[in-house]
Amino acid sequence: MNLIVFTKRVPATQEEELRITGEGKAVDLSKVPFKVNDWDNYSIEEAVRIVEKSGGAVTAVSIGDAESDEVLRRSIAMGAKDGFLIETGDVLHDPNARATLMQNFLKKENVPFDAIFTGVQSEDDQFGAVGGILAAKLGLPFVSMVIGIDATESDHLIVRRELEGGLQERVKVMLPCVISIQTGINEPRYVSIMGVRKASKVERKVFKAAGYQENVVNKIEVVKWVYPPKKAGATILSGELDGMCKELLGILKEKGVYQ
Repeated sequence: MNLIVFTKRVPATQEEELRITGEGKAVDLSKVPFKVNDWDNYSIEEAVRIVEKSGGAVTAVSIGDAESDEVLRRSIAMGAKDGFLIETGDVLHDPNARATLMQNFLKKENVPFDAIFTGVQSEDDQFGAVGGILAAKLGLPFVSMVIGIDATESDHLIVRRELEGGLQERVKVMLPCVISIQTGINEPRYVSIMGVRKASKVERKVFKAAGYQENVVNKIEVVKWVYPPKKAGATILSGELDGMCKELLGILKEKGVYQ
């Protein structure tokens, strides 16, 4: 089974205090480390496991600048056979533009595949839409929020989708298809620095995004970066114990917590 996994290099902002610059025109990422998008890490792992069991090959594809080669090297270290970089210096905020670029690339380069894996969303823009849009453009079935792949057959997959309320939905999807992978579907393997170095010796192909621009139009753009409004701080009670207790009861009644 030939599987394509789209993977993305994103800033690791969880532990960083981000600074907006230029009166909201940009976010300073100069001192922020980058990494592979978390959902894509699970996607690569799941694809590699399927190929290890059933045969075939995994091809990792990334859209971004030259630094995005980092996630391709990591994907190869995890077990992907090939790495393709669609190189562009432009930031594609619009998921439709991103999916159109992917569609153009797949068609023009005639990349063979039985299924395409994407992460449910990317950590930087969190649209959660690229996989579904790409499937629609390719005319393929799409399954989102996949938390398990139970069976891989020559013409279909049996997958489980994560739903609200702790439920899971088991569905059959015909091949070829596009599926978006949810975190927790597996435990991604550890990749050592040595493994990434060895992967760097595997040739990765670079394609200029300028060659796949048909109908790629950004209809969504960032107007301004802003900080979320600050929430009210805690109320500090002071005084005698009886007075503070009465004041606390009054606050609880006002908030509807205590009747």
